[in-house]
Amino acid sequence: MPFHPHEEASVSVEHVEKLYNRFSSFYDLIYGLKVFDNGRERAPQVLDLFPGAQLLEVGVGTGLSVPLLPRNIEITAIDVSQKMLNQTRKRLGSLGIFNVQLFKMDALQLEFPDNSFDRILAAYFISTVPDPVKVILEMKRVCRPQGKLVFLDHFQCEVPAIAFLEKLFSPLFYRLGFHTGLELQELMEQTGLEVDRIEKVDFLGHFKAVRCVNPG
Repeated sequence: MPFHPHEEASVSVEHVEKLYNRFSSFYDLIYGLKVFDNGRERAPQVLDLFPGAQLLEVGVGTGLSVPLLPRNIEITAIDVSQKMLNQTRKRLGSLGIFNVQLFKMDALQLEFPDNSFDRILAAYFISTVPDPVKVILEMKRVCRPQGKLVFLDHFQCEVPAIAFLEKLFSPLFYRLGFHTGLELQELMEQTGLEVDRIEKVDFLGHFKAVRCVNPG
């Protein structure tokens, strides 16, 4: 069945913002683990970056992905949590990274014109939002034709028994901040994207790097 955000017990953007404001102080203890860092290390290659590329990172969190990206591109990064952005700003300042603009922004309503970016990265983010379809459509809108969108995330397992459990418990886990039942193929069908490249980024294959090309 297609994903319907309203099935997530009316979880709001405000809930997500409050959750991640509280989460900001120990975010790195979880999302800084090697199982997540593997995907971030792969991201620059999967993004197929080039000098001068304009990259948008949606849901930058505390900025764990940014130091792994090249310095010869222009990075715009957003997050709905101001406390997360404060952590990102501290991280970038300590590392002397100056090619990044940070904005507090809701990914459901990106405040950028159409066709603004060459590349878009969502690292462990799509599974945290109330309406992933709408967020992907917004990402697609601001991505230039033939631009590339990369998702690092957990998608529903292809093993039926495990997929059933992931779908069953998804509303419960979303109260903790993430979906467990996102079906990649359904997301692609609902957003008009096609997978250009997919690869496992952890040993067990729970997390994947998925690249799509914006048809324009």
